[in-house]
Amino acid sequence: MAPPVRWTFTTEPAAARAPHVMLAAFSAGPLSENVPLSLSKFGVPSADLVGGLDVRTIARTANPGWFDGWRSGSLRAIASDDLGPVALAALDAADHVHVVQAAPEAAADLGYLQAAWGVARHFVARGAAVVLDVHAMTFHRGETLAPAGSALDVTRELRIVFETDSTRDDGAHALHTRGLKKFGAPDLVALCTPADARLVSDVVAQLADAVARGGDLALPRHGIDLDAGATWYAVDDEHGLADILGLNNAARVLVDERGQHLVGVLARLRADRDRPKA
Repeated sequence: MAPPVRWTFTTEPAAARAPHVMLAAFSAGPLSENVPLSLSKFGVPSADLVGGLDVRTIARTANPGWFDGWRSGSLRAIASDDLGPVALAALDAADHVHVVQAAPEAAADLGYLQAAWGVARHFVARGAAVVLDVHAMTFHRGETLAPAGSALDVTRELRIVFETDSTRDDGAHALHTRGLKKFGAPDLVALCTPADARLVSDVVAQLADAVARGGDLALPRHGIDLDAGATWYAVDDEHGLADILGLNNAARVLVDERGQHLVGVLARLRADRDRPKA
């Protein structure tokens, strides 16, 4: 069986990208040594891509506090939602973590990401039960990883989060991506209300897909045309929302045509649509 087709950018990025991928696979005990890394079986396009990865194993005994941090606090809540009780119990039983990182300085394509997932599948075949996509903050049961040879599915690579708490006077909540760092691109942030969340999430998902596949967000602002005839913009994160949200990545912020946050944008679009034409 031949290795899979290598993932490529749909649009060539205007500038070289420096992505970072970090996947952590958890096992109870060391991994089996009896499963060879087959490129075709595990979905790695070429052996040279494996050579560019940083792969290491860390036992819990080396640093119990650090190790347990991967399954406590906010990550614990995410794991509970993502995994279900059986896989969560396997995460709790784990005493080894197997980490694969990819950090090409100028990625020519997306093979580095494909290779990282291939090595994660190899970890699972050798006994790992749970895989954490660190930048997307998403836990996967080993058996639910995308099959080897799958085409790139950006929705599997990202998490879109609607923060349920708001401390702002305008009642705005942050809606944002996690995971675009794996593509060497900034994450996307919007401030909106619960009523706006579905519309804003749909726009963010479409924009994130284009950016992940090589699209660029032009500076100082990048126009986003909506079907409703309105235009939003992705602008610089002048107020440090990425740091506030703990994205561990740069961010671009979505605003409306006036440069305002997207609070109440759904109602404004409906009002514009229903306004009698002169």
